[in-house]
Amino acid sequence: MMDTRFSSALQIIMTVAVNERNKARSTSDTLAAKLDAKPSLVRKLVAPLMQQNILTSSEGYQGGYRLGRPAEKIYLSEIYLAVTPGKKIWATREDIPAECFISSNINEWSTKLSKEAEQALLVLLGEKSVEDAISELATIDAEKCPQARTLAS
Repeated sequence: MMDTRFSSALQIIMTVAVNERNKARSTSDTLAAKLDAKPSLVRKLVAPLMQQNILTSSEGYQGGYRLGRPAEKIYLSEIYLAVTPGKKIWATREDIPAECFISSNINEWSTKLSKEAEQALLVLLGEKSVEDAISELATIDAEKCPQARTLAS
């Protein structure tokens, strides 16, 4: 089963950013509706994002989630690291009998390769901010239906 924590957290953050522009509230319920998930999942994903000051929250009638800092100052690598702490890109099997040079060394090599892949991923995600991601989505959307849609501002 594929891990969807990062993509779900990214969608939450981008929705909060656009809602802020539109002066709309972002609650667990409204964000859950956008994800087609339960509010408890949103709260579970939001907790580490709040610890990293990516999101903040307030209670009361006008309460909800807000960005902890401007969208152009939040990088996708921060979001990834916040919601997938210690997660490896892939795992190796530990139960392979060491019968040749491949099976004797595959775990060590695979672990090294996984670390290199994760570092490359973090470099890529570190080059894109939430604002960049929103702009890219707006471009994709505009290409699909140029007359009907524009970026929510």
